[in-house]
Amino acid sequence: MTLPDRASNREEQFVQLFATHERELGAFVRAMGLDWGAVDDILQTVSLVMWRKWNEFDPDSSFMQWARVITRFEVLKYRRSLARDRHVFREDVMELLAGAAAELGDRTPDDDYRDALHQCLQSLPDRSARLIRAAYSGDQAIKDLAGDIGQSAAAFYKTLHRIREKLRQCIRHRLETN
Repeated sequence: MTLPDRASNREEQFVQLFATHERELGAFVRAMGLDWGAVDDILQTVSLVMWRKWNEFDPDSSFMQWARVITRFEVLKYRRSLARDRHVFREDVMELLAGAAAELGDRTPDDDYRDALHQCLQSLPDRSARLIRAAYSGDQAIKDLAGDIGQSAAAFYKTLHRIREKLRQCIRHRLETN
């Protein structure tokens, strides 16, 4: 009987960890505002980068923390390559989304949550929906958006906070009634 060599065990460990957490990483990418088509492209790149850096991974540390750092950089690179597309989130918004997605920890958004979010976004008053879209997908800075609607940046942030809170309540209600 021959014992498996150490390199083979490390390779198996990578494959097992990546396969176990691939869905979470996909949700992490999606939470940063990219469409599902981009998720597959980014995950493919992420897996290659992680494989190349696998020897740098400390087995006593958190695989998902390590993977999220690499994934965040790859999403930012991908986003920069699409910088001319006006429907891509600004880099500062991507960082905020990445931070929020990381706070979710190991949870992944499921279909019910996405459906509830979509329905709640559709139910927003037109003005609120326009403000959310402008804030999260536009090329303008928040202070410029605020000026366009005659508000200070602080007042605009408060308005966005109220809209997000309504969305949170709507999503919670829809999930509880399903």
